Amino acid sequence: MTHAQISVSTPEAIASSPCSGLFRTALAGTGSRLTEAFHRVRAASDCVVAPELGLYGRTVQVPGEAEEGTWKMISVRDEIFIVVSDCHYAHARSEMVPPEGFVEFHYLVSGPAEVDLSETGHVHVSAPNLMICYQGADLRYQVTCAAGVWRAIGMYVSRKYFDRVLRSLGEEADGIRAKLASVTSDQIYHSQMRLSMEALHVVEHLLASPYHGARELIYVEAKCAEILCASIGMWIGSLDVSQSGEILSSRDLRLIGRARELIVADLQKTMTIPELARAVGTNASKLKRGFKFLYGVTIFEYSQRCRMHEALRLLVQERLPVGQVALAVGYQHQTSFTTSFRDFFGFSPKDARRLNGPEGTASAREVSDEDNVPERPIG
Repeated sequence: MTHAQISVSTPEAIASSPCSGLFRTALAGTGSRLTEAFHRVRAASDCVVAPELGLYGRTVQVPGEAEEGTWKMISVRDEIFIVVSDCHYAHARSEMVPPEGFVEFHYLVSGPAEVDLSETGHVHVSAPNLMICYQGADLRYQVTCAAGVWRAIGMYVSRKYFDRVLRSLGEEADGIRAKLASVTSDQIYHSQMRLSMEALHVVEHLLASPYHGARELIYVEAKCAEILCASIGMWIGSLDVSQSGEILSSRDLRLIGRARELIVADLQKTMTIPELARAVGTNASKLKRGFKFLYGVTIFEYSQRCRMHEALRLLVQERLPVGQVALAVGYQHQTSFTTSFRDFFGFSPKDARRLNGPEGTASAREVSDEDNVPERPIG
């Protein structure tokens, strides 16, 4: 399963990131806004313009190796900005997203990525998926795309235009209107949902546009209206079934990140959710919801992953006895540990010994890296 993950990180940390940037960085420099990148698009000699319709766009070759692909960037009257990514990144790419007041719709078809909403937390998004974001005026996030295939559509809708759309929909859009209105300057609204077949078809059409030049601009504008209608329908539907997304403050993000750190710091100790909530200074309900939101798994599932991968390391690399390993990861009884280990990996702790040696060590490392929750943004 592929994942996308989103991080509110400091500009200094982002500037020192070893991986190259995405379209904002490539076109306008580190820390630049989306509107600045589109200004560069408009100024380029190969930009296609339909001035009577307020449309312009350009296909940008991803800098780097020849196989890295393209970003197709199109503006609809500077009210809707579309970025069509059809890439195979040779290296991880990351950049900061400063607040500009857009309601963002990210349609992920395939690609290993992460969206990091805090210095410690990530939001997992499984492809194919729709991710909706609206960030407060004082909050930044960082998006990182790992090396590999990345096929996605980013649609950035100005708040002024989106408010007009909501007004035209009347009462049926009240839930969305209320969610956006409740986001304060240091918060971010984030919701994710599986793509409907209708939306997925539109995304595929945008990725494989049959037109070029001005006709492609007109085609993309039409598809924007189509996919926006589908997305609003999905959003309203998600609110109706109480899958309304989360609004988390910077403090919430820090506390949930601290809870994760406590889990990782002492795998011998098993804390209940109320105990963990009290330890970090929040309530159990918010901790459970926020943890699942940030990390894509429950607190128990995360703790179990950490324990099992540490057990695998101790068995294969440290060569500790099974009983000692069981105690090290919080099991009082070896039989319970053996059962849990077999259920998780599909083989017994004793069989894990076979992973030892030059080739086996690599196999153990691959198993661990594939399933473990990342401790930090990829790249």
